Amino acid sequence: MKKSKIMFPVMTLGLAVGLAFANTANQSNGWIDLNDTPTQLDTDPCEGLGGECSVIYQDDPQGRIFEVFTDESLTTRKASSNNTPYVIPGTP
Repeated sequence: MKKSKIMFPVMTLGLAVGLAFANTANQSNGWIDLNDTPTQLDTDPCEGLGGECSVIYQDDPQGRIFEVFTDESLTTRKASSNNTPYVIPGTP
């Protein structure tokens, strides 16, 4: 009986820790291919569904448009209702 009283809090703690890390892929701000290197965005500019998200950095002297992906492997485009690239501050 004593073991079951001790194991329940331990199991609850384990479940809580596991859930804290669950489903983190869907919470990503997005990834871009920056000079052949997957780079995570600091913010999530993409909103809505129906199109594909892209961004342009406000201070990029080259004015490059970057496709935004859902994960580091750069295989799945992030959805957006706006087909115009989102302008984000700074340089890439």
